[in-house]
Amino acid sequence: MLGSHKLTALLLWILLTLMLLGLLVQLDLSGLSRHQGALLTSLEQRLNQRLNKTEQLLHHMATLTARGSHNLSSLSQALEEVLPLSPAIHRVHLQQRVTEDEISALERQMRLQHPDFLLHGLSAITPANTETSGVAIYQPVILALPAGQEDLPPLGTDLSLIPALKAAITTAHNRQQVAYSDVFNQGRGEPLIAAFLALPQDPSLLLSAALRGRDLLDTEILPQGSRVSLTLPQSGTQTLWQNTASESVLFYLPRQQAVGNSRLQLDLLLEYPVRLSDFSWGLVLITLVLNTSGSLLFYAWLRQRQAAATSHLEKLEIQRLKQHLQTHSEELQQQLQENQRLTHRILDIQERERRHLAQELHDELGQCLTAIRTDARMLLQDHPDSGDSVNHHAESIDAIARHIYDVTYDLMRALRPTLLDDLGLVDAVRELVRSQHLERQGVQLELTLKGALNDMEERLNINLYRMIQEALTNIQRHAGCTEAQIRLQRTDADEPSDRLELDVSDNGCGFDTAIISRKGRFGVLGMQARAKALGGELIIDSQPGGGTRLRLRIPLAAAVAPTASTPSAAG
Repeated sequence: MLGSHKLTALLLWILLTLMLLGLLVQLDLSGLSRHQGALLTSLEQRLNQRLNKTEQLLHHMATLTARGSHNLSSLSQALEEVLPLSPAIHRVHLQQRVTEDEISALERQMRLQHPDFLLHGLSAITPANTETSGVAIYQPVILALPAGQEDLPPLGTDLSLIPALKAAITTAHNRQQVAYSDVFNQGRGEPLIAAFLALPQDPSLLLSAALRGRDLLDTEILPQGSRVSLTLPQSGTQTLWQNTASESVLFYLPRQQAVGNSRLQLDLLLEYPVRLSDFSWGLVLITLVLNTSGSLLFYAWLRQRQAAATSHLEKLEIQRLKQHLQTHSEELQQQLQENQRLTHRILDIQERERRHLAQELHDELGQCLTAIRTDARMLLQDHPDSGDSVNHHAESIDAIARHIYDVTYDLMRALRPTLLDDLGLVDAVRELVRSQHLERQGVQLELTLKGALNDMEERLNINLYRMIQEALTNIQRHAGCTEAQIRLQRTDADEPSDRLELDVSDNGCGFDTAIISRKGRFGVLGMQARAKALGGELIIDSQPGGGTRLRLRIPLAAAVAPTASTPSAAG
């Protein structure tokens, strides 16, 4: 039985190792494949850019050739000056198309500048090209650039006799546009592609440029050891360029993609090199260690299970029952705690709703009743006769509105905190600050109360109390400060400039005032609403890391005279 456990653990180790290693290798290869795709896209973009630049340069050279074809010396100098503009061009040829009757005249003309000029083909036995009528046609090179290049063909060479170039030359003459040849020059050096363009002004002249494959591709972006092959679809598989292989490459990831412009289509095959360094050996090592540890633990568990299967069966059953009871006990405890949290939540919601109801009764119903009574009194003034039915109904409306207002006022007194009724605003604020125990939280609070604060109306008292209460809550929960100041001052009481000022500031973390409507900032919005209801203005000055300052300014001169002020209990 012990041997079967070892075999099971070993098989598990082998299976998990193969699965995890396969997954890691697949992830690494996927990353290499994505990088390979990006390289192919980059190669395609560079190829298109250089083909387009080459075609533009050929058209420019054609213009220069049409202007200076009568003087090959000046034309050669002009073309050599623009040749570096396209890095893909290896050399440039200018060919002239002549018939059998025009050969002697061309040779005499060319020997004036090149005494050794002679019209010849690739070999003595190579027959000349012919038109459909059977007339022999020659297209010798009359200009080759750059001067001094070793592999330039001799002047007088008929490039149309090269099989790889013949079709492109014919296409260039017939269509008057850039035509590309097949790959040539593979056996004697670096593979090339030729681009031909017939001059529209003089169709007998043909301008061609030999393009190097590595310059078209700009293979410097490829990693060392990569292999790139370009083939032309119309001529079968012909390798244009191939990088040297590297001995450290394990294998290659091949990917083929069609690239090129509207006139030259190539199949680009990129074989991306995969080396040992491309794999995540650190993760492989960690995987092997964890897998081995897990297999050993699994083997140990199998042994322990076999050894204790019989002797500890009852003990395991008892343990299971204990765990079952403990689980149920924990579930009951969690339910009890959840019930307690729900109870606290209900009480909290109840308190907030009472405060909200008191505010709504004051702001909405109280104002409406005041407006009704105002309208009723205006009706009484308009109809002073007590015998008039309008006067009677106006008095009834005023009495009912006054009764409703009294009931509403009693409700507001029942819903709002009784601290204001018992102590007055000054002592109520002081008691509120003392009850917060800010010094235990490391906050030094400076409270300043000045002026005839206990002689204000109830509406101001309750709103100021709520706003100071909300400010203290924000200092405790959000400010993270060590110092705070609250200054409540009434100046010029009973004067035309009578006003109330409340400043709350701290040196805490601050916040962005543009996002005060997010979670945790609804208290500030409530304070703004209260300030507007009092006819005042609340200015919030804060920035992250720069503390917070709330400034409230309420003009009292235009307010209604206090009707139910609460004196200080200390007084």
